[in-house]
Amino acid sequence: MKKILVFLLSALGLNANAQDPYLNNTIINTSDLFGTSRFVSMGGAMGALGADLSVISSNPAGLGMIRRNEMSLTAGASWLGDNSAKGSASGTFAQFNQIGALASFKGNGKMRSLNFSFNYQKKADYNTSIFGETCTAASWADQLYGLAGEAYDNRNYLYGNSDTYFNTLYNLAETSGLFDEPIAKLPSDPNSTLSVMRGSLNAYEFNLSTNIENRYFLGITIGLDNVDMRRGTDYWEQRTDVSGRIHDFGYINEQVITGTGFNLKIGAIVRPFESSPFRVGFTVETPTWYNLKYVDDQSLTTKYYWDEKQGKAIYDPTPGQYHTHYVYDLSNSYINYLEYRITSPWKVRAQMGSTVSTCFAWGLEYEYANYSGTTVRYPSQYGGTNVDIDLKDVTATMLLPQHTMRAGMEFKPLSCMALRAGYNYITSTTAPDSYWDPFFADNALAYPTGLDYMNMSDTHIATFGIGYRYKWFYADLVYKYRHQTGKYYAFDSFYSQVPNTAVNADLTTHTVTATLGVRF
Repeated sequence: MKKILVFLLSALGLNANAQDPYLNNTIINTSDLFGTSRFVSMGGAMGALGADLSVISSNPAGLGMIRRNEMSLTAGASWLGDNSAKGSASGTFAQFNQIGALASFKGNGKMRSLNFSFNYQKKADYNTSIFGETCTAASWADQLYGLAGEAYDNRNYLYGNSDTYFNTLYNLAETSGLFDEPIAKLPSDPNSTLSVMRGSLNAYEFNLSTNIENRYFLGITIGLDNVDMRRGTDYWEQRTDVSGRIHDFGYINEQVITGTGFNLKIGAIVRPFESSPFRVGFTVETPTWYNLKYVDDQSLTTKYYWDEKQGKAIYDPTPGQYHTHYVYDLSNSYINYLEYRITSPWKVRAQMGSTVSTCFAWGLEYEYANYSGTTVRYPSQYGGTNVDIDLKDVTATMLLPQHTMRAGMEFKPLSCMALRAGYNYITSTTAPDSYWDPFFADNALAYPTGLDYMNMSDTHIATFGIGYRYKWFYADLVYKYRHQTGKYYAFDSFYSQVPNTAVNADLTTHTVTATLGVRF
């Protein structure tokens, strides 16, 4: 019983550890495509072309090509697709993607202009809903039973245990009987899980750029990121023992992650041939240094029978003695809180583009970011500010370098009208055979609270847009199609007797945004 009690203590995540490499990667990954409608409709491949407020993030030097003051605003809506019978759940969300302004000042001599600009832009959209319903013999409750011994062996990693927690879980162990013995789960018994994520990663960016002889363009961007993520997971399973008696088990986990980050971007654009509009660009982006706050709220639910004569919980089918018992609800007694720091990887981008006459433009871009090098630190109250080496090693095996290819084109059938198209191919950051062991013994804290994880495939983004220009005013409209598949697991079954079955998640997003802007 003592082993089980200690195990449950860690399973409930009383020492909240948000250090799940999957979750950390979701927070900081900015491979999606956001910005002005013109920028998005050209697939974001404007790092060498410039002359758009959203290149403040892809190549700061691109703003040096703007020779007039400018303001723009972008908003729209997105729809989550529902293309899998047991995968993604649909939803509709308003989008406010961008607002920015640029002030241009004429230079002297070789410096033709000096520009100052500010831009707010969404960097990542966390809105995702995954629903999975499977009928396999895999059982998380059986996994808990099998892991009890290992949790007891790792009890020295538990941090800050108190009598309050101990007494609460002692009551669970004594009254539910859920973990008294392993109970085989039949293939016909259902499992269901619902994972809902909301929020976004937003950037507030300040830029200084210059134009030298209309041939060399330089720029620097200071970025301030704001993280707002809310995630809820609801897992439920039904098990039938050898006697035909039915037992239910449920787990609810609510997580809120907020915080800020800081980074720098330095970019350059060059026209190699003075007589040619062809341009090449290069950007270096420093890591983003995030300071985050993590709060979680959990509960376990099971059903049991109470035998008053024996004074203990049993699986007694006698009518009238069936009760629902909320074994533990942290929201009423304790909220887990953790401060920590994430350092995202360096990013480099190589870009090229050109115009053809006054009616056609094209752009290409390649970006590299090694997410396997993501690191985590803790403030001094959690053991110091050194990199968590154990977690760093695990992250290096689970996550991969990411390669992003962007392409875009613009065609003007009329001087006032433009037709645009773009495409992104983004490689996955998760190794295909990765899994998340929630009982990884981290040296700094105890155990994470999340159970589910998803191994994602490569991402494909296609965009189509139209634009209108009239003197000082412009308006742009874009449709973005984003598609990605994944293998979603409600829990890791490495320690279980029966392998878990993945839910095939089909994550399709449709987005329409419009930009209104002025140049004066």
